[in-house]
Amino acid sequence: MIEFSGTQWSLFVFAVVLAYCVRGGAGFGGGVVAAPMLALLMPLQLVVPVLSGMNTVTSISQGVSDWRKVAWREIARIVPFAITGIIAGIFFLANIDAKPLTRAFGLFVVLYSLYMLVSKGKTPTIPRRWLTPVAAAISLFAGVIGSVFGGGVGPVFVMYLNSLKIEKDGFRATMNMLMLVMGMTRLVGLLIAGLITQKVLLLLAVALPLAYGAGRVGGLIAQRVDQQMFSRMVGAVMLASGVLLMLK
Repeated sequence: MIEFSGTQWSLFVFAVVLAYCVRGGAGFGGGVVAAPMLALLMPLQLVVPVLSGMNTVTSISQGVSDWRKVAWREIARIVPFAITGIIAGIFFLANIDAKPLTRAFGLFVVLYSLYMLVSKGKTPTIPRRWLTPVAAAISLFAGVIGSVFGGGVGPVFVMYLNSLKIEKDGFRATMNMLMLVMGMTRLVGLLIAGLITQKVLLLLAVALPLAYGAGRVGGLIAQRVDQQMFSRMVGAVMLASGVLLMLK
């Protein structure tokens, strides 16, 4: 059983709804928004499987329906390195003590949220001559970060895909396919490591309907709300969560 108080359930619902509003509007970023708030409630060894399941399920419909628009050449370039990172990340998650891992995650979230607030949602471009080595490096990094912390993968790949000048529909389809492939790989690894438990399944049963509804709402918000203001609000919430995790 999951022993949450009313306040804890409220924070759980808020984290899922906010995260998947962001993902519904931007096409990425759900994990990095939800993970720090959920980590205030439970260990990363529980947060990561829950978010991996949510991200995989929410990626299925668009990743499958828009498969013709996917930049498959880039998927083939990224996935081998990402899988290597996922395996390493799951090993760290399963074998490192939760307390220092949580504090390290808090530092990661603080630095990332400060970047969000300073960059105002903009991402740097990569010179084309550096695309292949950068693809290998960020794929390995994203695989490790996604498996250890449950988020931060989407924004890392956005920087790379933006430099390829992929058109909007192809960009979203490629991002969703990346999230789907990495999510399924991560779930298999987590299952082998014994981290898919009854608690994970119960939390997924609660979270998935919320994530689906929030994704729809996020798409509507993206059309009506100033994106820079929305990014600043999300960055501020993440910054506060990161500080609390470092003090936890």
